Amino acid sequence: MNWQSGVKVSLWTIVALFCFSCTGTQAKNPVFKNTRWVCVQEHFVADAGTLTETYTLEFTSGKECLWKDSWILPAHPAMYMNRNGTVDTIPASGSEKVSRATWRFSRNKLTLQFEDGSTKVFLYEDGRLSGPGPFDTQLVFEPVKGAAD
Repeated sequence: MNWQSGVKVSLWTIVALFCFSCTGTQAKNPVFKNTRWVCVQEHFVADAGTLTETYTLEFTSGKECLWKDSWILPAHPAMYMNRNGTVDTIPASGSEKVSRATWRFSRNKLTLQFEDGSTKVFLYEDGRLSGPGPFDTQLVFEPVKGAAD
């Protein structure tokens, strides 16, 4: 074997290793069916405490999912004092909205198509889904372990 054929064998080996490494990374697509992913954000609200927003992506059978957006503000003292010197307590408040969507995953991008025609696109990276949230925030979802019930 001369040096030229040795170089050719080395080049083909490098090309083959590169191809196998690329196919290995593409084969590691996440499993979404029957899983739940959660993103929790906390926001300080002056004179009221911490507002907690929870976003949940629940992937059901087939290519359908539920998007749940909920928030809760804990009970907190009122911003005024009564004549007798007491301060009232404002009760906790919250809300939840549930939307249905279909989903598609391709090239590390999860696309949600909602019933109202809107879409959201999330990037899958390092076992998490990240994408734009309301008011220029970033939502980062992590899978919930043992949620496939």
